[in-house]
Amino acid sequence: MRSLGSLRDMLPGSCVERQRACGRPNCHCADGKNLHSQFQISVLVDGKPMVFNVPAKLVGQVRRQVEMRHRFDAAAATVCGINLRRLLKQKQEL
Repeated sequence: MRSLGSLRDMLPGSCVERQRACGRPNCHCADGKNLHSQFQISVLVDGKPMVFNVPAKLVGQVRRQVEMRHRFDAAAATVCGINLRRLLKQKQEL
């Protein structure tokens, strides 16, 4: 529980890389083969899926912050599992 402070920068959702054409007819991507990379974070905002572009300079940071959330969720699931087993054991002892 004391280490939860280190997770204060976590982000929800997932960070993805998309390949896309920019639409300019003279660009190298116009052939459909050498596409541009675009990084995005996909999250739920007020229950609705939203996608936000992430600048290339921030991709590493955003990925780390999203991974923090995944580790937090895994830790929470572990704690909940332990507490459920404790409850079931207490119930049997009654």
